[in-house]
Amino acid sequence: MKWKYFLSLGLCSILATPVLGDNLYVFVPTDVRAKVMQQDISTICPNVGVTVFGRGKDFRKQVKKSPPDAILSLLPVIDRSSDFETVMRGVQNGLTEESYVLVSVDKALDLGQIQTNKIGVVDLLGRKPMGEFVSQLFQADIKLKRVTKQEDLLPLLTFGSVDGIFVSERLFKQIKNRSNLNLVSTTLNIKVGLVSAALAGAEAKEKIVNCLKKFNAKLNGTLGVDQWRIL
Repeated sequence: MKWKYFLSLGLCSILATPVLGDNLYVFVPTDVRAKVMQQDISTICPNVGVTVFGRGKDFRKQVKKSPPDAILSLLPVIDRSSDFETVMRGVQNGLTEESYVLVSVDKALDLGQIQTNKIGVVDLLGRKPMGEFVSQLFQADIKLKRVTKQEDLLPLLTFGSVDGIFVSERLFKQIKNRSNLNLVSTTLNIKVGLVSAALAGAEAKEKIVNCLKKFNAKLNGTLGVDQWRIL
């Protein structure tokens, strides 16, 4: 009978559709496009619903609108996400944080005059929280020029829109290798936590932990880590 035939087709279709039990939101500024990273993580973790955000604003908005089971982001972002508990920390060379520097053109910035400078940063937290975060790190009021993407930092220096940019030592090396500018760094006694994973509840822990443990070297390198530590 026709109805049995169509019922059978519908049942097969349902059975063939993968069931995604847990959702993971990712916001980590990199040079890799969000769609590409999303596809990479989804391929490695087919049983997790992955959404990668290219802008912090979109990430924060969606977390409020439709809270996920887990988030993956830099530690400053996770520390300000009160509904999530950190369960894994990214590790690079045995450390869970990395050093940051100020990058400028031709000459290093004078830290004694830092309050007179305008500093470019990737916006992780939003206008006011980002300003408070950076000022706390420097123990001084810092004038910021926020950009949404990592790739937008170098043009700030190229066109003289800022006096310097605030980046990790790792990112400084990458920028210096691809720029014709005479870029110099000002050493700081500042370290920022690497990428970490946090959960809204304990139910998704095993699946998310197993997902991150399967990340390959290329993906980990993009995220700035070489392994993961379970807390």
